[in-house]
Amino acid sequence: MKFRYFFIIILAIGIFLQFDRMIRKEDYFSIKQEFSFNKAPAKNTSYKFNHPQKTLVYYSKGSEQSKRILKNVEETFKYTKEDYTVKDVGEVVPTAEYDTFIFATNTFIGFRRETFDAIIKEVNSGKSVIFLNMTPFNPFNPFAGIKNYSEAVLDESKGIKFFQKLFPGIDSYSPSYKMVSHPVLKDVVLENDVKVFAKSDENIPLLWERKLGKGRILYSNVSFFTDKIMRGLMNQWIAYGNEWYISPVLNAKLMHIDDLPSPIPRGDKEVIQKEYGMNTRDFYRNVWIKDMIEIAKKHNLIYTGLIIIDYNNIVQKEKMKRISDLNSKDLVLEGRELFSHNGELGIHGYNHNPIVFADNKNVDFKGLNYVPWRSEEDVSAGAKEVKNYVKELFGKKVKLYTYVAPSNIGTDRGMAILKKNYPDLKTISTVFYGNVKEGSYVQEVGENPAIPGVYNMPRFSSGFFYDTDEMWNLINAMAVYGYWTHFVHPDDVIAEDRGKDKTWKELRAEFERTISEVNTLYPFLRPMKSSEMTNLYMNIEDLKIKSEKVNNEIRIGSINFRRPYEATIRVRNKKIKKMSSGTFKEIYNTGDTVVYLVNIDKENVTLYLGD
Repeated sequence: MKFRYFFIIILAIGIFLQFDRMIRKEDYFSIKQEFSFNKAPAKNTSYKFNHPQKTLVYYSKGSEQSKRILKNVEETFKYTKEDYTVKDVGEVVPTAEYDTFIFATNTFIGFRRETFDAIIKEVNSGKSVIFLNMTPFNPFNPFAGIKNYSEAVLDESKGIKFFQKLFPGIDSYSPSYKMVSHPVLKDVVLENDVKVFAKSDENIPLLWERKLGKGRILYSNVSFFTDKIMRGLMNQWIAYGNEWYISPVLNAKLMHIDDLPSPIPRGDKEVIQKEYGMNTRDFYRNVWIKDMIEIAKKHNLIYTGLIIIDYNNIVQKEKMKRISDLNSKDLVLEGRELFSHNGELGIHGYNHNPIVFADNKNVDFKGLNYVPWRSEEDVSAGAKEVKNYVKELFGKKVKLYTYVAPSNIGTDRGMAILKKNYPDLKTISTVFYGNVKEGSYVQEVGENPAIPGVYNMPRFSSGFFYDTDEMWNLINAMAVYGYWTHFVHPDDVIAEDRGKDKTWKELRAEFERTISEVNTLYPFLRPMKSSEMTNLYMNIEDLKIKSEKVNNEIRIGSINFRRPYEATIRVRNKKIKKMSSGTFKEIYNTGDTVVYLVNIDKENVTLYLGD
C-alpha cells in the first residue's frame, strides 16, 4: 500500500515536470515592454535677439595638442548648444559680436598684434578670455597675473586639489596622479590679486582667475584639457568664465546590470562559502538578488538588465542548441525580479562573445577567452535565439531597445548587423572612457554616426567597489551631460579582477557609498530606464538655444523646441527671482556665481534677475 502511494507521488511529480517543460511560460507570465520614441512637433522662438551670447574659439591647426583640446570643446558645445565660432590663432576676426574668447592652443605662432589689442580691449570692457592650455610664450601671461616664471616646464605634475568652489563634486575630489598628470609651468609667481582655484600636489597653481578692468581672465597652467576625462571640469571652467551659461541636462541616473538575466554560476566559490556557507547558486538566488532589490528601493534606482542566454563559445549557427531547463529557469527567475521592480530588459548577447570577427586585430581573443564570430549569418542566428527565448520566457510584448556589448567590445560593423536583427534597437551603451586599440567601443553621447536612428548613451563608471578615480570619472561626465550611468555584473563578487578580494558585504557597502555620494551631490537626479533616457536625449538632439541679457533679464529662445527640457543655468553676481514660465531651483552657490536647475517649458522663456 505504501509503495502504491509512493508510486502515485512520483508519477504526479513526473507529470508536473513534463507539463512545466511543455507549456509556454509567456502564457502565465507575460510582460509588456513597449516604448514610444515619437518626437513632438518642433516650435521656434519668436524672440528677436540684438546681441545673442556667442563664443569665439581659437586653436592652432598645426598643433595636434591644440586639435585634441578643440575636440573636447566642440563635443562639449555640441551638447550644451553653445553658439560658437572656431578660428585659427593666426586669423584676424572682428571681436565685437563675441562675449567670450577661448584659446584652445599651446602655441601663438602667427598670432597678430591687432587681435591681441582687440581682445584686451574687449576684456577691459567686461568680457572674458579663457585659456585651456599653458605655454611660456603666451602674450597674455602678464595680464593673467603671472609676475614671474621661467621657461622650464615640469613634464608631469601630479593630481589636482581645489581651493575654490566650482561645481558639485569637481571641487571636492582629488583624483590620483594616474588620472591627472600633465606638463605645467613649474616656477610661476603670481600677482596678489589672482584668485587661485586649484593646485597640483606639488603646490603649483593650475587654475586661476584674474580680473582685468570690468572683465576677467581664466588661466589654465596645465595641459590636461587634451583629455576626455577632464571634459566636465573644462565645461564648468568655461561656464564660470561667462556672465551666464546655459547647458541642457538629462537629469537622470541609470543603473545597468550586465548579465542579468543570465545562467546563475554553478558550484562553490571560496568567497561565498566563507561568508555565507552556501553554494554559489543559492547565494545568487537567496542573497544577491534580494540585496540588489533592497539597494534599489533604498537609494531610488531602477535597473536595466542585459540578458545573456548562455555562457558558451558557440559562434556557428548549426551548433546552437536548446539551453537546459535549469538555465531557462534562471532566466525566468531573474527576469521576473527585474520586471516586477519596474526594470527594463535589454540585450547583452546570445553568449558573452562580442560581435567581432577574426580580422579584428585590436581584440585579444585568447587572453579574454573569446571566440571571433564566423559570419554575419551566424551573428543573425544568435540574435534570433535571443528574440525567441525572450518571447518564450517573457511574452511577445517585450520589445528590446538597448544593447550593451560584452566587455564593451565592438565595431560599427557588428553594431550595424545587430540593428538589422533587432529592428526596435534604439540605444547602444558601452563606454565613454576607453581604449579603441584594446577593442573598446568608445562612444560620444548622441546619435550613432554609423547607424542612423540608433543612439550612443555611454556608461561613465562601473563596479561595486568604491574608488575616488571612478568618482572623478562620473563627476566629470555629470558636469557636462547631467546624467550618471553605472554598470555592474552579478559575478563581480566572484571575479578575481573585479571583486578586489572583498566579500559581498564589503562590496555592497562600497557600492552603497558610491550611490550615496552621488545622491548627496546631485539629489535632483531621477531614476530612469534606458529607453526613457534615450527619449530625453532625442527631445534635445536638434535643439538650438539663443540667449541674451538685457538689464536684469535673460531671454532664452529655443529653436526646435519639442517638449519641456531641463538645463543648468549659471548666473554671475545675480540670482533668479522668477521666470516667465517653468520652474527653477538653486543647486550650487560659489559666491560669485549661482547654478540653477531650470525646467524650460516653452520656446520663449525669460529669467528675471535680482540681488
